[in-house]
Amino acid sequence: MKIILIIFLSVFSLVCNYSTAQNSKQNTGLNPPEVKNNVEHEVSTIILIRHAEKEDATTKDPSLSEKGKERAEALVQLFNDISIDVFYATPYKRTTETITPIAKAKGKEVLSYNPSDKNSIAEMMQSGKGKKIMIAGHSNTIPPMVNALIGKNEFTTMDENEYGKIWIVVFKGNALIDYSVLNY
Repeated sequence: MKIILIIFLSVFSLVCNYSTAQNSKQNTGLNPPEVKNNVEHEVSTIILIRHAEKEDATTKDPSLSEKGKERAEALVQLFNDISIDVFYATPYKRTTETITPIAKAKGKEVLSYNPSDKNSIAEMMQSGKGKKIMIAGHSNTIPPMVNALIGKNEFTTMDENEYGKIWIVVFKGNALIDYSVLNY
């Protein structure tokens, strides 16, 4: 699974860089034009995950269960060879605890976002232009966020007991290149 993920992310980076290089070669001047690192050519990768298994819901804000902590550690191994620039989680323990191990492994902090605040999400996406970002959310927030990103109503709210899905959405500038769903 780790190899597939690395290949997936690498191929999209190569395709985008190849496309930019091909466009540069079409110039008939002696020197190729400078390719400015502007929004049109920036590749953005958004990795969205539902939080890992939580303890019994005796509280409104439960921590991860032992199985959930193991799944969070699996993310560290899965994304070990992939750079990630920014990490976001809702202000709940289960989402923060899901991506804190990988954020720590990358030397980053987990930033908080409000999944019901469209302006907060828009700012998060705008600041992620040209970067790889990981977002942890909930069974009822991540699928709608993916749908909004891809411009389709393809994914439904997840079952409360369904964990281990990762959505990867890739943009070049504002154009959607591709998206995939992986299980881990």
